[in-house]
Amino acid sequence: MKMMHISDLHLGKTVHGFSMLEEQADMLDQIVERVEKNEIEVLLVSGDIYDRSVPPESAVLLLNSFLNRLSGLHVEVFMVGGNHDSAIRLQFGSEFFEQAGIHIVSVYDGTIASCRYKNADIYMIPFLKPSIVRPYFPEEEIRTYEEAMRCVLSTIRLDPQTVHIALVHQFIAGSKTCESETKSVGGIDQISAGLFDMFDYVALGHLHSYQSVRERMVYSGTLLKYSVDEIGQHKYWVLLDVNDTVCWHTEAFVPLHDMVELKGSYEQLTRRSTYASLDPADYYSIVLTDEYDVVNAQAKLQTIYPKILKLTYANRKTEAKEAGTSVKRIEQTDPLDLINAFYKSQNGKDLSAVQKQYLIDEWEEIQ
Repeated sequence: MKMMHISDLHLGKTVHGFSMLEEQADMLDQIVERVEKNEIEVLLVSGDIYDRSVPPESAVLLLNSFLNRLSGLHVEVFMVGGNHDSAIRLQFGSEFFEQAGIHIVSVYDGTIASCRYKNADIYMIPFLKPSIVRPYFPEEEIRTYEEAMRCVLSTIRLDPQTVHIALVHQFIAGSKTCESETKSVGGIDQISAGLFDMFDYVALGHLHSYQSVRERMVYSGTLLKYSVDEIGQHKYWVLLDVNDTVCWHTEAFVPLHDMVELKGSYEQLTRRSTYASLDPADYYSIVLTDEYDVVNAQAKLQTIYPKILKLTYANRKTEAKEAGTSVKRIEQTDPLDLINAFYKSQNGKDLSAVQKQYLIDEWEEIQ
């Protein structure tokens, strides 16, 4: 049995003001074509179907067409909600969709939804946070995401005669993140990989870079690049062969338009020899190495590179500034550590354990 694992479609997303709708329509076309060509029977979609809780109409129409075509190919679709999705909106009509082989779970009601397809039991675990899980386990003290997930998984009873596959949209401890992903305070959203040892394959979503956290636990990542921080990433399909065990491999995904970084002086980047072989429809992050700012640099460069996502400078002045402020280091610091550093500078002492827990609880509610 052949399956495909994808995640984080983020339909309706804009990047630095540019709509990704054309690229997303092509992405969904490619998925349908690959499913048909490879005779894929099951499509696993691990969350963040939409980019925001109230998606634009164009994004809803894209998903509608996508699911309709998959249903026409008699493909079983298993889809869970992510942190960007509205749980109620995404799950609307899910009971009706079941009749067409489209299984959508984005609301946690105290049980883990599962479905058997041939010899595989597929468990659908939407994005969970402690506040969602607590009402169903009143006897447990649930403060972290790991404690919440441990309680949720304790309700599962596996059939030893089947293969067990889980769709999960969470942050697994030790995974690599990038700037387009939301940071948590105090690392409360981190969940140990070992909690999922009961499954033969865990189809992860939430992080945008493809990575295998451990054997049989895979973030498929996004098929499209959604931030300049992802420019250097390689994007992949994840294809599974499911028999008595699960074997998987990747194949490179080629987008309609890529995201590219160009670095050099203004004079270099405006030479025809530099841009002649480049696609003007691609998205560009421009890094100028001129020692002095070029007047109206972005507007001028947009005559050659229309889709400039970001323009920055890399010269002696910026290097000195970064050395003094360590901006990148600050961006990568746990928010709780930043708050504690500020508190200490004002009060001469660290936050107490009670204060830290208060901040963590408030942050979780805000998120």
